[in-house]
Formats: sequence, C-alpha cells, structure tokens
Amino acid sequence: MRHLKSFTQGITFLSCLLLVSSLSSAQRVEPADSWTEQQVLNLPATETAFRLFNGEDLTGWKGQTKKYFSVKDGIIVAKNSEENAPAASTYLLTTKDYRNFRLIFEAKLVESEMHSGISLWGEPIEMEGDPFSYRGHLVMFPSNYGLFDLYRRRGIYRDLAPLGKEYGKQHGWNRMEILAIGNRIRHVVNGVIVADFTDPQPELCQPGPIGLQLHSNKVAQEIHFRGLILTENPEDQLITAKAEQPELELQAKRPANKLYPRANPNQLGMNGQVLNKIVPAMEGFIKEDQIAGSVTLVAKDGKIVHYKAVGKADLDSDKPMHPRSLFSIASMTKPITAIALMTLVEQGKVSIDDPLTKYIPAFKKTKLNSGPPKQPILIRHILTHTSGVVGSQELEGTLEETAQALSERMMGFEPGSKWQYGPSLTLAGRVVEVVSGKPFDVYLKETIFQPLKMVDTTFKPTPAQQNRIATIYQPNPDGPGLIPGGSWINELSANRQPNPSAGLYSTALDLYRLYQMLLNEGELDGVRILKPKTVREIRTIHTGDLEAGFTEGCGWGWGCAVVREPQGFTERLSQGTFGHGGAFGTQGWIDPERNMIFILMIQRTKFGSSDQSDLRVSLQIIATDALNKKN
Repeated sequence: MRHLKSFTQGITFLSCLLLVSSLSSAQRVEPADSWTEQQVLNLPATETAFRLFNGEDLTGWKGQTKKYFSVKDGIIVAKNSEENAPAASTYLLTTKDYRNFRLIFEAKLVESEMHSGISLWGEPIEMEGDPFSYRGHLVMFPSNYGLFDLYRRRGIYRDLAPLGKEYGKQHGWNRMEILAIGNRIRHVVNGVIVADFTDPQPELCQPGPIGLQLHSNKVAQEIHFRGLILTENPEDQLITAKAEQPELELQAKRPANKLYPRANPNQLGMNGQVLNKIVPAMEGFIKEDQIAGSVTLVAKDGKIVHYKAVGKADLDSDKPMHPRSLFSIASMTKPITAIALMTLVEQGKVSIDDPLTKYIPAFKKTKLNSGPPKQPILIRHILTHTSGVVGSQELEGTLEETAQALSERMMGFEPGSKWQYGPSLTLAGRVVEVVSGKPFDVYLKETIFQPLKMVDTTFKPTPAQQNRIATIYQPNPDGPGLIPGGSWINELSANRQPNPSAGLYSTALDLYRLYQMLLNEGELDGVRILKPKTVREIRTIHTGDLEAGFTEGCGWGWGCAVVREPQGFTERLSQGTFGHGGAFGTQGWIDPERNMIFILMIQRTKFGSSDQSDLRVSLQIIATDALNKKN
C-alpha cells in the first residue's frame, strides 16, 4: 500500500487532464468546458474521479424511472405533474452503496419552489406505496439549504445565516460540492460553504446509496441534475470553496456551533499563518515514519483556532485520518477518573483525607517488605501516585477483583514519601463505584460524558465507533516504516472492563469539551460539573517537593501533572499548566494563564516517553509562537 500511495501521489496535472479528456470523448454528457469536469483538475492526487451518471441513460441507478426520472440532453430530469405528484418523496438511487465520498455536481430547480436534495448514509424504505423513498441524511437545495434526517430526526441543520439564499440561485444552475467523511457533512454552493454539520450520533452514519430527490408535492415540479462526479475516501479538504473569500467573513456569517465554537485566530490576537505551520510539522513526522497520522487541536479564549487531521488512520487500508477519528487515550483516562472522584468529594461522600480502607477494607492487610506501613493510604495518596501501590495497571477481572489483587501486592514505599507512577487511579475508580453504588463506566457517563455531550468517549466503542479507531503503530524492527502495535490497553474483547487508569477511547473534540470545562473552572454551556474551588484544587501541586512526573519541573495535582517551573519539554507552557499524556502518544494540556488548550492525538508505541515526544513540543512551540501576531 505504501508503494501504491507513492505512485498515486505522483499523478501529475497532465494525467488529470488526460482523465478529463477521456471522459469527455467517451461519454456524451455536457459541454467540453463543463464545470464539473474542470474540477477533476483540482482534486488531490490521492483521489480518483469517476462518474455516477454516464450522460446517456440511467445505468447504475434505480427508482421510478418510468414515472419520475429520465435523461434528456445529458441531464437527469426529475419531474412530476399535479396529477401524478408523489405522496412521499421519491429518489433515484445508486445501485452501489457509498460511505466516505466527495460529490461534485450541478443542479437546477426548473419549476416550483420546493427544495430538492441529495440523500446519503441511509437506506431505501417504502413510503406511501413507493419502495424508493429514503431513510437517512438529506442535503437540501436550492431553497431551505441545510440537512434533514428523513424519517428519524427530521431537521438536523439549517443554514440560518442564510448563506444559501445569498449565494444560491433559486432557478439557475448551482455548482455544488458535498464532502461526506466520518460523521461530518460539508456542502458548498457556488463557492460558499452553506452547511458544515458533524453528527452527534455517528452510529446513524452508515454506508448507503446516494439518491436524487423529487420532493413530495401536490404541484408540478422539475429538477435537473448534471455532472455527478464522485471520489471515494477523499482528502479532508474542500476543492470548490472560493479561497479568495475571507475565512473571517465566513465565520461571521455561519451559524455558531455551540458545541465546538471556532474563531479566526486573528480575531483573538493570534497569527493564523503561524498556526498553519502545525500541519506541515505533523506531515514531517509522518515522512519520518514517527506516526501514520494525527489530529491536532488548539483552543484560545474558549474558541477552537486550529483543528486538523493529516495522514492515515490505517496504512493497510489507506484510510485517511479524520478529525473525528477515535483514539485509545490510555493514561489520559486518569484525570477523568480524578474528576469523577472529586464530584463525590464535593457531595461530601468522600474526603481527601479519608483512609482508603474506609472504602476498600482489604487494604488493612497491605504491607511493605519491612512490615505494616507507618501510616495508612489516604485518598489524597491515590490521586497523586504517592500511595505506595506499584506495578502493572492492567485489570485482573472486575474493578472489585482488581482492587483485591492490588491489596495483596507488596507496597513499594511508605505512603506520601515518594512519587511513583502506577495503578493508584484504578483504586480511585473502585472508590467511585463503592461510594456511588454504580458501575464505574456508568457513573462517568452520567456525571461527565452525557452532561458535557462527549459523544465519543467510552470504554466500549460501538461497531460504528470502532470503524473510526485509528490504528496504533510502532517502529519496524527490520527496517524503515511502521508496523501495527498496541498492548492490553487497546484490546476490545467481549468482556472488556472499564479501566480507570488506561481504558478510554476519545476524540479531540470530546477532550476539548472536557478541558474547556476545566478552563472555565468547572462549567460549560450552562452545565456545572465541578465547583471553581475544586478545579483549582485539581490543578494545584499536592506532592510538595517530591520529584514527580515524566518531565523536569513538574509536580502532581489530583490525577494530573502540573507545571511548577517551565523547562525542557514544558518550556513553552505557563507555570500552572496542567494535563496528562497517554501511552500511545496522545497529549492534552490546559494553560490557564494563556487561556489555551493544546491537544495532540496520535497512535504509536515503542517510541519512548509520550511526555517527551518531539510532536508534543512542536505543537506547543508553534501554538505559542502564534500568540505573537508579528511572527
């Protein structure tokens, strides 16, 4: 596949031109200078274009072809009269199913004011006796621009600006691009982005036929379609959006995304051109075979100013990395476990200074080599890795069974006398279970994930989510390149138990919402998870002068590292920045002084310490350099 990729990337402008030429000469469709054919020249070199419509007949399509759909002069015509108006919207459907694709086409509303649309990610269903109706997503045009989820959730996105009304042509030819990747749909009309929707229910985004809609109506209507050029597994970039249209103008006109608010970095006193250096930096690490792909996110003052995916989520299948790809975040689970325990502290059900034996009595028998410890393990010790409980973080059965097994291990040191990374947060998870009376994963879902709308953070990814998991890679011991890696951390067995130390999968956007809540001192979108005082305690160093963490100049708060003196790998972070890394390279850091968030999502192993990676440093350097607008 690597050789194929290299060959594909070598496709030149001339080969693209030949492709267009051969299409034009072989098929009588549109004028030689048709807009859709011209767009083939703008496609990324990794994409191969082919036609959904041959320009002559409806080969490759199915639907009410004798009643509503026909071909005339190289155009697909969808038409009804008042007498035979469809009782339910009917569709001309491709005989093949599609999942991730780019569709470039032109459409024109000839008669009536009703909208039409392109359906995707669904299935044909029978409605009002018509077997060619559709259940799934619908991208609507040329009026009422937006998205509908037919026969499931109805309207799911509306162009409220409305850009479509301003830039669309109600009864003229509209030049359009639909980019459908993962669970995100973008719609460009005449060079302007009129819809950008990320579905919070990715399980509803399934492979399905592409359909051309003839709307249910009681009046005569006619819609024309032409072009219909498609690529599968496209790059995550639009090719028909006008580059000359300022992004600032688009941001001002687009309806605000309340879950993931974005801003032009220049609005926030940052240099957007400097931030743009993050992508080539990550591409450089891909070329060096350090990673297969990455997702990076930077937020400032509550707004996302950088959010990009590059490279591949899987090399063997050549699957592109997507912004909504899922990652095994490994030890980045630990701060979330600490947050869960602190919610119980706030409720007065647990005290930081309670002995662990109050909740896990088995620890009354735990010993050092020299005998019983001089002081008990306290809750504060398990939140700071100073408990003396050491060794593997792998579960041994259920959380209850694992806690029992940990109590039978020989302690490594006196509680509070030393910092040593280990399974202490696993015990914190068990305390959450005991005190709440709920399974650990259920408590996290109800208390943190659902309130914060973290739709992709889970110990047990669904089949649909598993399709979005990025593969973990490691260096090839026999030469250059990468080979699949991993460990017990990312095993998805049927009896997988929630591991409070290393078990979660998540996305960059979900982590952004969690970190923004912490940056807002416990609240996000009107939902309070923690009190401000509690968040300040989380990011306060509680390990005193003990040497703690994986980089110099750090101490430990409740479940996370805290930068005491920026230096080395943390040199570009402010004092008081807090966060955590994961075994597979993921990193998440919150800088309260700068009001910034830095998120790095990668999947690699056997490359050394995650906290000491060049990728982490590169992201933080570029993001903080962008604060100097003169750069």
